[in-house]
Amino acid sequence: MNILSKGIKPSIQLKIFLLIELVLYFGFMFLDLFRSHEYILSSRIKFAGVVLCFLYALFLDKNINLKLDVNILRLALLFTVISDLFILILDYYSLGLITFSIVQLLYLVRMVLWTKPENWKIGILKKVVRNVSLVLIVLIVLVFTQVKLETLIVLSSFYFVSIFLNVIDSIKSTIVLKDTRSMVFACGMILFLLCDINVGLFNLGDFILIDGAWFRKLYSFSSIAMWMFYLPSQVLITLSGKVKLDKD
Repeated sequence: MNILSKGIKPSIQLKIFLLIELVLYFGFMFLDLFRSHEYILSSRIKFAGVVLCFLYALFLDKNINLKLDVNILRLALLFTVISDLFILILDYYSLGLITFSIVQLLYLVRMVLWTKPENWKIGILKKVVRNVSLVLIVLIVLVFTQVKLETLIVLSSFYFVSIFLNVIDSIKSTIVLKDTRSMVFACGMILFLLCDINVGLFNLGDFILIDGAWFRKLYSFSSIAMWMFYLPSQVLITLSGKVKLDKD
């Protein structure tokens, strides 16, 4: 892959990547809005957009100072592809949530290496303990509200807590570092969270009986909004491995 890209300037690679992603984005958005019955085609286009993010990440420069960061990003994007394969294509939601949780763990590690490179082991341990503690609190609250702790609910709780705290950490990283990389990554993570909020709203009807015109409208919007936010989030997260560490 890198051999094929040697003759193509990085700026041209970026333009090609963004152009293809834009075409794919408007393609599945058109299908979701006006041809909802063609959901299989829409799903394939969406998956292609995620795969393209991972493939583009393979072309990112291996600057000696950023090699570890880029490799963590590549691994996270690979697990993102696997996650979307499980959830979007194969309907294996539990496996998808497990691999998506690995993605969030990798992003946690990435941000700790940004902000606490000298004490990264302790930093990672503290944040993992924080995440697990909050998940346990959430599960205890669910038990007291008489919610049955099925596997999918436990996995969803762990994943949502992980991404929610990662979004907060990404914003904090931007405030501390004030560089382009952390800003782009934070924007991607916020869109990622907005996607998952809409996924939660879309699946709410499976757990809680809600009726009314307002909920039907919310349900319809969330079915489209999840990918409206998701692919841009993955593009921005991918680009966070390319941008310079400046304050432009």
